[in-house]
Amino acid sequence: MISVAPMTSRQWIAGCLVMAGATVGAALSSPWAERTFVRPASLAGDPGKSEDGAHKRTCVTVDGKRFEWNFPNLPFGTLSCSE
Repeated sequence: MISVAPMTSRQWIAGCLVMAGATVGAALSSPWAERTFVRPASLAGDPGKSEDGAHKRTCVTVDGKRFEWNFPNLPFGTLSCSE
């Protein structure tokens, strides 16, 4: 049987301070957590722009297959994507 010693008051206070600090840090950083993607002005009227305003890029997979991708993140297994 494993015996567990009770927490001392110093350990309890330290744990509460860590949790409070993490909560305050998360609350302060959350307004800036949302990422925004701004398109350069040089791409404003190009034909790669779809109806909903997303920029379509051509990506190449590891196997050499080409496909269009209109999301800001790169898909898994791609070698490169055009801008």
